Amino acid sequence: MRKLMNAIVRMLLCAATFGCAWAGAQEVIKVGVVAPLTGPFASAGQAFKNGVDAYIGLHGANVGGRKVEAVYRDSAGSDPSLAKRLAEELVVKDKAAILIGFYLTPEAASAAAVATEAKVPLMMVNAASPSLIDMSPYFVRMGMTMNQPAFLAATYARGKGKSRGYTAVADYSPGHQIEQYFTQKFTVEGGTMVGSVRIPLNTTDFAPFAERIANANPDVIEMFLPPGATAVGFIKALAARGLTKKVLILGQAEADDNNLPEFDDSIVGFQSIIYVDAYADNPETKAMTGWLQKNVSADTRPNTLNVGAYDGMALAYKMIADQAGKPFDGDVAMKSISNYTFKGPRGTVTVNPNRQLTQNFYAREVVKGPDGVKKNQIVKTWENETTTNIK
Repeated sequence: MRKLMNAIVRMLLCAATFGCAWAGAQEVIKVGVVAPLTGPFASAGQAFKNGVDAYIGLHGANVGGRKVEAVYRDSAGSDPSLAKRLAEELVVKDKAAILIGFYLTPEAASAAAVATEAKVPLMMVNAASPSLIDMSPYFVRMGMTMNQPAFLAATYARGKGKSRGYTAVADYSPGHQIEQYFTQKFTVEGGTMVGSVRIPLNTTDFAPFAERIANANPDVIEMFLPPGATAVGFIKALAARGLTKKVLILGQAEADDNNLPEFDDSIVGFQSIIYVDAYADNPETKAMTGWLQKNVSADTRPNTLNVGAYDGMALAYKMIADQAGKPFDGDVAMKSISNYTFKGPRGTVTVNPNRQLTQNFYAREVVKGPDGVKKNQIVKTWENETTTNIK
């Protein structure tokens, strides 16, 4: 009997020991990040990574009793089939509970079935096609839709008395959408479109396009071109024809503050309509800027790409915290962020029931300070702009 009791005691002690060890082991929640870390859009992918890393760096890697681990996969450009395969690997092999990233619309669209079948929330940092949100009930848009800045630009231009519109856009789907939406709103507001041009993505000589625009004699140009060499070359071509001095030129993220060192002074006066103010006077912007300048480079500031990823992580943390002590459930996670309001580097943001954001938009103008440094200065604010689905 004594031997039996001793054996039972040893078993109980063993069970208690293993139980304590198991309880002390921290569950890991993996966040899969699909981004173009190499290739032609590598700067965008790096911005995604900077945003994710900044959030974890500032808020710690533990939430709701779990450890958060970001797992990165390189989409290397704009290959939808690769993006889908990476999403599948992250969900099936790496057991990612949440996905973030997806630079272009075709990449996000390719991952819709993955998110839906696995019930994995997917934060779209940049992809902006209006109809994209309907492809999966697990999609959350962390940026904007193409119609938003185009509609605001048209109304803004008409408010400044501009009546002769021209669109100059990159010759691919998002550019075509900007052309469509600006033209639609500008004419409804009483303006006249005097021309449009679609510029191939591989263009290096922009002089012929600038000549066509000059001959049409517009008083406002709505442009949409990839940041970097393309946007720089186009602005220089417009300046050579004297257009930057006499025409209101509007864009979106072509001249974010991180990109301004690439331009010469011909960019001064360029205006953009977007949802991020890199110099916003709020604690969240200051904290993120401090982290970026310490850990990335001294001149890195918040922009649409790193802020989209940063705020995507804020929602991921909300989802995880709300399920503390419970198995992570994608459906519960999606319900937890509906109508959720939080403060981030872009200001106060609300996630609508349609999984898109209510947020401020800004008209920004590039100015050059006494120190010779160029920056975007806010000239108009639209508060609490709400995204609606445009079919």
